[in-house]
Parts: sequence; C-alpha cells; structure tokens
Amino acid sequence: MSARLIDRPLLAPPARRGYLLPRIVAALALAFACGAHADDGLAVRLRSLEAGLHGHPQRARSELAALAPSADAAPAAQRRYAYALYGQAHVLTGNTADAADLADRLADEAARTHDPATEATALLIRGAIESAIGDAARSAALAREAHALAVRAGDNNLRYWAALSLGTTARTRGHTEAAMASLQEALSLADAADDAYRRSSVLYQLAWLQHGLRNGPAALAASLAAYRDGEAARSAYAMANARMAESGVMELLGRPARELAAMEEALAIARTSRSEVAEARALVNLSDIRLRRKQHAEALDLARRSLSLARTAGDPALVATSKANAGFALLGLSRVAEGKRLVDEAVTEYERTGATAEIAELVGEYGRGLEQVGDFKGALALFHRERKLNDEIAIQTRQRALLEVQEKYETDRRNQEIALLARENEVKTAEIANRVVMQRIWWLLAGLFAISFAVVTVLYRKLRQTNALLAGKNAELSVQSTRDPLTALYNRRYFQSFVASGDAHRQPRRGHGDNLASALLLIDIDHFKETNDRFGHAIGDAVLVAVSDRLRATLRDTDIVVRWGGEEFLVYATTGADRVDDIAARILRAISAQPITLDGQVVRTTMSIGYMAMPLPPATTPLSWDRAIGLVDMALYMAKVNGRNRAYGIKRLVRDDDEVLAAAERDLEHAWQSGLVELHVLYGPSPASGVSANVSTFEDADPPRAAGIPASRRPP
Repeated sequence: MSARLIDRPLLAPPARRGYLLPRIVAALALAFACGAHADDGLAVRLRSLEAGLHGHPQRARSELAALAPSADAAPAAQRRYAYALYGQAHVLTGNTADAADLADRLADEAARTHDPATEATALLIRGAIESAIGDAARSAALAREAHALAVRAGDNNLRYWAALSLGTTARTRGHTEAAMASLQEALSLADAADDAYRRSSVLYQLAWLQHGLRNGPAALAASLAAYRDGEAARSAYAMANARMAESGVMELLGRPARELAAMEEALAIARTSRSEVAEARALVNLSDIRLRRKQHAEALDLARRSLSLARTAGDPALVATSKANAGFALLGLSRVAEGKRLVDEAVTEYERTGATAEIAELVGEYGRGLEQVGDFKGALALFHRERKLNDEIAIQTRQRALLEVQEKYETDRRNQEIALLARENEVKTAEIANRVVMQRIWWLLAGLFAISFAVVTVLYRKLRQTNALLAGKNAELSVQSTRDPLTALYNRRYFQSFVASGDAHRQPRRGHGDNLASALLLIDIDHFKETNDRFGHAIGDAVLVAVSDRLRATLRDTDIVVRWGGEEFLVYATTGADRVDDIAARILRAISAQPITLDGQVVRTTMSIGYMAMPLPPATTPLSWDRAIGLVDMALYMAKVNGRNRAYGIKRLVRDDDEVLAAAERDLEHAWQSGLVELHVLYGPSPASGVSANVSTFEDADPPRAAGIPASRRPP
C-alpha cells in the first residue's frame, strides 16, 4: 500500500499508479513556446524562463515581474506568452488571487478587442486556478471552451495548451478515450512545432495513460522517448520526470531492480536541478517503492523528508501524497492511530480534486491497509466506497460514449446535407448557363439524386436499427449463457469455462513474502426444502436471491460466486493461505447472523460449507478440479450430517501421494479418523443470537467415534 505521483491538476493518484510531472498549469508555458520566434532578447529570455519555471517557480515569478514592461511593448504573440508564463507562476507559487486578477484583465481586453486568442488565454489561466484549488471538472470545462476559441482563432499554441490540459484532466478522472484523443492532438501540435520540451511533456502523459491501461510495452516506449526529448531540450526537470515514468513502467513489467534504479536516477537528476519540488517528488516515489517491499521504516523516513520539502515549496499535491505514504508506512509499523490520521488527511485532500479514478485507487489501497491491521469494519466500508466510485466511472464512460456516437451521427448528417446543397447549387449554375438545352436534363438528374439519397438514407437507418437490435440480442445471449437468471450469479457453465481456460490456476503477482492460495468453498442452504414447503416456492426463490446478495456483499468483486445448482453455491477466491478460514467464517456470519425478512415472513437461514485451500498442503501444485470439488463436496456432507450451520475445512493431508488422496476421496471422515487428513471446523452463529462463528482445529485431536464430532470435541 503506497502512493506515487503523476502529472495531474492538484494531487497525484494513489497506490502504485505513477509519478508526478507539473500540474496542468505546466502546459501554460508550453502553449506559447513557439509563439515567439523573433530573434530578440525578450523571446530568448521567455523561452529560458519556460524551461525552469516548474522547478523554480518563485525565482521565475520575480524575473517575469521585472520583464512585464518589456512584454507590454512586444508583439501580441510574445505579450500573450509572457503573461501566460506570469499567470502560471502566480498559480505555482500559491498566489491564485494575483493570477485571477491577471485573467480578469486579459478577459476585459478580449471583450474590447473581440480577440478570441486573448479570451482563450484568460480562460486557460482560470482553468489553471481551478485545477490548483481542486476543481478538476471546472478546469476541464474552461479548457474545453478555450480549445474551441483557439481553433476559431487559428492559434496552434493555444490549441496545444488546451489539448494537453484536457488530456491530463481526462486521464486523472478516468476518461481514457477522451484523454487519448486530446493527448494525441497535443502530440501532433508539438511535432508540428518541432518542440522537444513539448513532446517530452505529452509523451510523459501518454506513458501514464498506457500504464493505466496495463499496456507495458507502449508505456515503456513513451517514457524512453520522453527522456530522449527532455535530454534534447536540455531540461533536467523533464529528464527526471521521464525516469520516474520509466520506474513506474518497470513495476508494471515486474522488473524491481530496474524500477528502483530508474527512480534513484530520477532523484539524482532532480538534485542536480536544485529543485525542491522535483526532489520531493522523487523522494515520495522512492517511499512508494520501499512500502511495496515492506521496508516500512525506510519508507517512513523518505515520506517525511518529501513532506518537509513539499511544505517548504507550498505544493499541496506533494503534501497530500507524502502524508498518504507516511500513513501507510505507520500502518505497516503497527502504529495504527497515527497512520490512519495521516491517510485520512490525504484522502480529504484528494476528494477536493473530483478526480474519481484516483480517489477510488487511494480508497481501495487504504481499505487493504486497514484489512492487514485487522480493522475489517473500516476496510469493508472503504471497499464498498471504492466499488461505488468505480461504478460512477463506468456510468460516465458509457454516457460519454453515447454522446460521442450521437455527435458523430449528427456530424455525418450535416455533412451529407452540405454535400447535397453544394450539388444543387452546381445544378442551378448549369441551368443558368444552358437554360434552353439542359434544363430538363438537370432537373431529371436532381430528381434521381434526391430519390437515391432518400433510398440510401432509408437503408442506412434500417441497417443501424438492425445492428442495434443485433448488438442488444448478443449482449442478452452473453448474459444468459454465463449468469443464473434468478440470482444473477455466475452459473456452472461459466465456471467450467473459467476452469478450462486455465485462469483459475494462475496466481496474481504480489510483493515479496506473500503466501497466496486459492480458496474453494461449496455452500448449501440448510433445510431449504422445508422453507419451500412452509412458505412456498416464491419465498424460497426470494431467499435464494437474498443469500446471493449477502454473498456478493461479503466477498470481494474479484471473487467468483457461482450458483452451483438448486440451493448450492460455489465460491472461488484468491487470498492468503492463512486466511481461507476467514472467508468461510465471514460467509457463516453474513448468512446466519440476521434472519431474512420477506413480505412479512421471517426466514431464519443457516449454511453448511465444505472448503479447502489450493494447493492442498503438503502439495505445491493444485489438484485437478474434479478431485478438488469432490473433496469439498465430502466436507460439505460432513458439515450437513454433523449438525449443519457449520463449515468443515480440509487443512492438509498427512502426505502428498495418491494413496492418501484416494483414501480421502473414498471416505473423508474415515481418513480423518485414521489420521490421514487434518480438518478445521467453524461453527456458525445462532440465527437468533447472532453470535460470531468459532473455529475448532482437529490437528492434534483424536478423530470422532461416529459420524459427527464427539461430544467432548464439540464447542459449548
């Protein structure tokens, strides 16, 4: 659990998702880099200030203030360039009031002169201010309005700034497609200007966009290209940021040695630039690496050093991210109260930005941290919150896609109408030139064209409707083939396909020291036939739906929950090898602790569970799925015959050979009595009292005398 910094409006995204370049206002200087090509001293000085602005904003602000009189007498393009730099220097140094005054003056000038370029400059400065105070949505809206004005004015420099701002904001808010389109436009404009510094900035953003899409090769190529362009521009600041991006890609590609080396190189370059901001970013990203390697003391020291530099520089992004990393390090050192305080402060700062994708990542990482220190209630609340934020991103993506399709359709329709009008004008011109001979012929051609257009339009609309219906039917068939129609859980066919694909035996890569296992649980509702007989099948179906909802709420989104058949459910989850029992205990509590109330009827429901870890110790390779499901089915049977409302877990076999496994498959209870198998049993809470499940271990106990657990072995 950790937080790294990427380029974004105010704060950096959480949890191993990248590093920081300057804020959105970084694009402001770049927007005018080619706007002053004159070989005079002012243009040269402004380009020099642009390159050092973000590493040393206080110094740049003082020098720009001294250059203001010269800028007032300069040509319009250079004047906009100078004041754009001055406006972002105000924002970078925390003087948002001065930046707002400058934007107001430019807006007044644009209103007097009716100059769209000056108005766009004012809007972009205001967007930088909104970004700095944490309103990413407002910043994006202002950049979008400025982009339209820049296109109208034909100013490619302003178009570049607006496109880079839109792309960066869209990426931090989880709008992947919009981010890709805007960043590609910005890269094309940078190539047209042949500006290495601009290319480095856009390639850096593209590297992190590809990183978010888990496209490692493309992200690595973009980060290396960003470094080359930063080197060509002689910008130590850009080179350091490119190395930070490369380090993040190496984490994605699973190359830890190169990940650490790239970040240490970034720190060395940042110190060479003598920029407190750059050094603080490198330190906070190094703390992230140490956190993921469980080196909590080193991570805490690095985070505190970055926090000190961030406070000196007055950078709220660095302050918040440093607090998050320091908090995670304290949680790892079991200093829970201190850690939660710092992480809560960081989350509050992130929430000010409105960057939904980044908030979701930080909240999820925080939840996993609380889970590791035993605060399961807090972790569960954060996991639900993360899922809600991800659902919001998905809804926004679907809405945006629909709007884009509608806009494309309207654009095509308008283009067709324009083409038709142009053709009709040609026809009318020909009629005037040869009115006597060609009049009837041209009218005939015009009529044929109109009929053809009408036929094509009707066919096109029918084709669109047919495609839409076909897409809807395909989606319905896909859901029906993999989902149970009553509970909306996965069905047996889906799980069989999942097993056949081999994905079930592929473990996700974790940090050093993790002991991962797959948990397989077979669950059966106790006395379900009696429920149907007593309350009717409608209530029985409602009980199945309610149990399914509780299973979904109890388990993670990544766990697979299957309606195995009738009142049986199967759960497949990946977790720590020592936490398989916890999953079964949570399910017992979730189902049994509270009765299900349906239409005034109170149905007290309990579950019996058979479960095991995969691979099953002492084996190191998983069993075949037929054998694994057979074993948990036998464990489920033992839970049913020994009193129900309990879970029997197969902990290990005495030996890893076919003889022991065959004995367990023939008669699990007899194998346990013979000392060939070690079992766990978990007792569910009383449906009336809600008492938590207890765990009983039979590793050293004598086996039971009969089919159930002997009275001396049963918990009170």
